[in-house]
Amino acid sequence: MDYTGERVVSGNSEMPADIYKEHLERYSFALDFIKNKKVLDIACGTGYGSKLMAEAGAEKVVGGDIEEGAIREAQALKRIDNLDFLVVNAMKMPFAEKEFDIVVSFETIEHLSNPEKFIKEIARVLKSGGYLILSTPNRIATKKIGIDNPFHLREFAKREIAQLLSDYFGKIEIFGQRPLSKMNAKQKIIQKAYFLYTKIKWLEFLKRWFNTNTRQAIGKEIIGLEDNFHISEMKPGREYLYYVAVGKKR
Repeated sequence: MDYTGERVVSGNSEMPADIYKEHLERYSFALDFIKNKKVLDIACGTGYGSKLMAEAGAEKVVGGDIEEGAIREAQALKRIDNLDFLVVNAMKMPFAEKEFDIVVSFETIEHLSNPEKFIKEIARVLKSGGYLILSTPNRIATKKIGIDNPFHLREFAKREIAQLLSDYFGKIEIFGQRPLSKMNAKQKIIQKAYFLYTKIKWLEFLKRWFNTNTRQAIGKEIIGLEDNFHISEMKPGREYLYYVAVGKKR
């Protein structure tokens, strides 16, 4: 599959390495929950994370994605007895009630027009006492550092994610991933100038003044993220690019 920015395509040279690292860290985080459990990985993409969980001791992993091309690539992975892939519509899943012990869904909910229906459907297929592990961008952070993903229909603040899960999940913990770095005055000025440049289309001609290496050097100056992919408890006063929510179904 081509990398478009909509989903992770493992092994694609055009995909930024940081994005792959972020997703691998989320699946590594999920490994603490999946031992001897039946797991649904909804919006599994090309299946690398589903395979990781199957190899790490899950009783069964089902990877589901609405994109047929992604599922074809997932099915081409080395076969494992406890791993299956299916084309699945996340808003109407072909599974029985209370079929899974764990549902994993990374960077999915922000792509959906009806996130409430998505969470309801997850709760339907999840056993009582089972866990949902979900990640999504923090809209406060994406605005602060100027990330505008055209595939995202809605992003969330921390309290909004907690409220969304609260109808079905009694215990909710929210962790942070990719803390925002503290920029100095020079970096803040460069960042504001860059934001202005991206909003004024007639300034596109300025691109020819800078070669690729120069533009990449400027980008590193203002990216605003620490080189830290670990998922951890959020420190007071810090913003994180992503939330990882863990909810235990009532």
